[in-house]
Order: sequence, then structure tokens, then C-alpha cells
Amino acid sequence: MRNLNPRPLLLFLLVTFLSAVIFLLLRKTIEAQSRKEQVIAKTAQRPARLPFQALAHFNYPPAKQSSIIFYFHPECDHCSYEAEAIQKQLEDFRSTQLIWISEADSSSIRRFAQQHQLDQVPNVHWMSDTANVFARSFGSGSVPSVWIYGQDGQLLKHYKGETKPAALLKYLHDESKTRH
Repeated sequence: MRNLNPRPLLLFLLVTFLSAVIFLLLRKTIEAQSRKEQVIAKTAQRPARLPFQALAHFNYPPAKQSSIIFYFHPECDHCSYEAEAIQKQLEDFRSTQLIWISEADSSSIRRFAQQHQLDQVPNVHWMSDTANVFARSFGSGSVPSVWIYGQDGQLLKHYKGETKPAALLKYLHDESKTRH
């Protein structure tokens, strides 16, 4: 009786296994890219509604008004610097709806708003993402992040990280120049 050499069979199994792993990784990568593109396409237009809990009622989406959505956390130093800088230049944002959204509890959000003297400003609104759906809705869960939407609801700019008011205002001012 002749002995069978197990090497070809082992080689075949190894190649088959590696091919299956590569196929699955490639498929996962393609699916992730597709989801990312869908989220980008979805956020290119201001969402028709925000699936978050408002701390006080406000009208959204604003009619013929620009809006800036800030994703923040009350304990984030960069978020605090951003809020302080916005507060110092509130007059420049008077015709823009400023929406601050956090996954933190409502009491922490209220303390943050009071600490930065933004709690009584009519065009500044606060929302809590208690269901943790922000990243799925906007494609990014990093704090701070900023989305600037024009009067027509189109995304003008998305920033990840602390953003200075001058950068935000640049897009709002550029929008008014191109719209008139």
C-alpha cells in the first residue's frame, strides 16, 4: 500500500482558509466604506429632525437660518474652550441657530451651559443623546465635532476637533456672499 503525502492537502486547506479570511476582511471593508458614504450623503443635508432629547423646546429645522451643530462633552477641555470662544463672540452668531448635543446627562449639560453663560441665549439650544445614536446619525462620535449648515440646509463644513469661531464665521460669511 502506498503512503499518501499530507502536504498537498494541508497546503490546499491553508490556501482555502487564507482566501476565506481575505474575502471576509475585504467584504467588511467594503461594507464599512459603503456605510460611511451613506452617512456622509445623509449629513450633506441638514437632518429633518434630530433624534435627541431637547432640554428646552425649540423649532428645528430653522426656516431660512444657518445652523451649527456642536457635538461635545461637558468634561472635555477643548469643548469648554470652544464654548468660551463662542460666548465671547455671540453677537457674530445672532442669526445662526447653535445646537449643542452631548451624550452626557441633562444636569451635566445644563451645568456646562450655565458655566459658559450660554444657558439663556435665545439662539443656543441644548440636547442630550441618551440613546447614543449621534455617531450613527452623523458619522462621527469624536468630541468636539462641528457641522455647519447653510440657510438652505446644505452642509457647508464639518470639523473634527476644537474649532475657533473665526473658522465657523468664515463659512457663514462666505455663504451670505454667494447667496446674494
